[in-house]
Amino acid sequence: MKKFKLSISFLAAFALLFTSCSKEEAVNTNSNPDMATLSFGALLTDLATNRAANKAHTSFLDGVPECSDEAAAYVEIVLSMDGNDIVGTQDEPYRVNLADGQIFTVEDANLELMPGNYSLDYFAVHGASGNMIWLAPWGNGNDLSSFVDQSLPMAIDLRAGVKKYVEVDVLCYDDRMVNQYGYLFFEIDQNEAIELCIFGNYCDESGRHYAAEYTVDVWSYSNGEKGDQMYNDVPSTVTMNDAGDYAGSPVCFALPDTDGMDEYYFEITLRNSDAYDDIQEHIVRAGVITDGDVRDLMDGDDNVDYYHFRAGNCGDMGDTPDLLEADIYSSWLSSLNDSGVWGHASLIQMDNKLTVKVWADGLTPSMVHPQHIHGLESDENGTCPPSPGETGFMAADTNGNGVIELGEGAPFYGPVLLSLYNPIDEFPVANADGELYYERTFTLGETEFEEEGAVPTWEELAPLVNRTIVLHGMNFEGNYIATLPVACGQIQWVYNAQ
Repeated sequence: MKKFKLSISFLAAFALLFTSCSKEEAVNTNSNPDMATLSFGALLTDLATNRAANKAHTSFLDGVPECSDEAAAYVEIVLSMDGNDIVGTQDEPYRVNLADGQIFTVEDANLELMPGNYSLDYFAVHGASGNMIWLAPWGNGNDLSSFVDQSLPMAIDLRAGVKKYVEVDVLCYDDRMVNQYGYLFFEIDQNEAIELCIFGNYCDESGRHYAAEYTVDVWSYSNGEKGDQMYNDVPSTVTMNDAGDYAGSPVCFALPDTDGMDEYYFEITLRNSDAYDDIQEHIVRAGVITDGDVRDLMDGDDNVDYYHFRAGNCGDMGDTPDLLEADIYSSWLSSLNDSGVWGHASLIQMDNKLTVKVWADGLTPSMVHPQHIHGLESDENGTCPPSPGETGFMAADTNGNGVIELGEGAPFYGPVLLSLYNPIDEFPVANADGELYYERTFTLGETEFEEEGAVPTWEELAPLVNRTIVLHGMNFEGNYIATLPVACGQIQWVYNAQ
């Protein structure tokens, strides 16, 4: 290592940067021939690097400062003689300023010492901010001292009448973030998919067939319950061909085929189309299809037949093959009491489950809206009460206050058979736009939710085509009355899988 010059070396394992900075001047006659003056020189340079903070490092670098581009301003030292501290202590090292713009210490009265053999036990260089920027390593042959020519403790032979400059090797390190790598491997998890295609026709009231426009939703299905949704509102396509006829194409789905039996829950919703007159959009098919059902549609090694459903007034023509086993009902909700509320409900009955989906608009925003399936105790056909201005309203409005109240509507639609609660005990609340979205699957005959009352059995609820759905809740004469009927619809049969 060269003296009086800066030497820089990089150790690959630790990215350690070090420097040796020292100078020794000739002997000068001191004003007091019995005393000696001690100074320290350090040659520093700009060592700015791309440093990364907050990196944990080993004890190898403990105490050594990270290299800084801050200029050196002063040093802290500890001098001892015969084991006794003379200048500074380990707890309070002594500060000596550097000459302005220079790399050696200024003259300091506390460093005018009696001749003798001293030991430099601590030496650190600081910037004006007080941050340590360099440190002289301690030890003899330890990890850090091996990188300098002279480590601490350093013996200093101070003679009378000498102004002695002592060279000191100091260290800092270039702290960089270690690149970290993850090791990526691939393990093949073999999963097969099988293809199911769906095609639909819609028949109007005259029995004329059209290529149906529809959307399909698909969920996984296990142990009688829907799982994760795999497909959402996948649409069919109906376009006019060059002959001027509307034509549709099958909608196809890739379904996971694992070991054992796989089940998939489907819902098909009939949509409006340019091919036929406007309809009230509603669910027309629902149920579970198994991987075995799909394989039965495979025609040889290369072809597959599609599942073909027929919705509307298609006569005796059923589905080919007859796959989806749920019974489907709908209820179109119309305004009561001039509320302006309207909507639609779908009811899907499969085994001992009844799924009820309700959508309504025009409700009082952000307010709770009770809703129920009502039915007459005689099991006769329930109906919706008249609205103001309709025939029979005056007779139905027995108290003459201008609205049909809860009790006044009961002769038309009967008592509550099933409360359409959200689990566990709350009716739905309309959003800020006055819309309500509701879906719940009931286990028929369930008695778990005591606060709601027992869910009726299918025998108690049937026949659904004789029941009505009623929504409640509106403002009347300055008060919100949650029990006032605001919409009603009779339940109609859509599809009977039996």
